Formats: sequence, structure tokens, C-alpha cells
Amino acid sequence: MTIQYYAQQLEAINYKALWVGQNMMEKIEGISEHTAFIRPIPELHSVAEIIGHMIALNIDVINKFKIHFKLQQIYQPEHWRSNEELKTIGWKQLKEDYEKSILSIIVLIGDKDDSLLEKTYTENHHRSVNPFEFALEGVIHHTLYHLGQLGITIKLLIRKELHVS
Repeated sequence: MTIQYYAQQLEAINYKALWVGQNMMEKIEGISEHTAFIRPIPELHSVAEIIGHMIALNIDVINKFKIHFKLQQIYQPEHWRSNEELKTIGWKQLKEDYEKSILSIIVLIGDKDDSLLEKTYTENHHRSVNPFEFALEGVIHHTLYHLGQLGITIKLLIRKELHVS
């Protein structure tokens, strides 16, 4: 694969027509401030919790690239923040932060050549060395996984609202 392929995939998953259905931005666009923080059942995360988690992973990947390019890293939030913490940020800001995190990855890799894919980074807490291609594949897999999870969560929320009405 080429680095442009990864940039195009991230752009497609988040903004373009997909064979699997809605892209990420379409999926979260119609969610209200109120609904974003509801857990459809206690064992499942809310839409806001999932988006907050995705932001954290994207920032982690951005920081890996920034370390490599000797750029200023950005603050790393916890991977799973509570609804209460996320409510202080607000749903509108979470959506904006998610979009900024995806666009930052696309911009960071957009003008790089394919040799970057073979360069490596070290996972501090895993003590493993991986090529940047692994991180980019991971972002794509992670986004697709949570796109599906959001689809199920949103369907359950709609079903729950219909039964309450």
C-alpha cells in the first residue's frame, strides 16, 4: 500500500460514500446533544464515549508522527472518559475535535512519501517497535470497528426512544 492509499481510506471512511453504508460524519451528524450521552443499556458506551475514545486514539497516532518529525506533541486525553467528563466538553465540541483529529492525520501524512510507512516508532507502554504503516492500518481498523459499534448503539437508542414515546 502507499501512504496516499491510507490518507484516501481515512478520508473515505469519514467523508465519502462507503459500500458499508454511512461514513463516520454522516453517522454522528444527526445525533442530538441529549442523545449523545445516553447509554442504550448500561453495558454499552454512549455515542459521546465512543467518539471521545476515538479522539484519544487519533491523538495518540498524531503524537507518534509528531515525535518522528520532531514536532510539538499535543495533550493526550484518557482513552475512555466518562459521560460526566465528556458533558463538560459538549457534544458539538467532541464532534469538532474528532474531525480535527482525523484531518490532522490526513494532513500529517498527505505530503509524505511511502518510505515513512517503513519507518518505526516505539510503543512506550507496550515496549514494542512497529512501522508507521501498522499505526495507519490500526487507525483505519479502529475507525471501521467503531463505525459499526456506533451503528448498533444508535439503532438501540432509536429503539429505546420509540418505546419511551
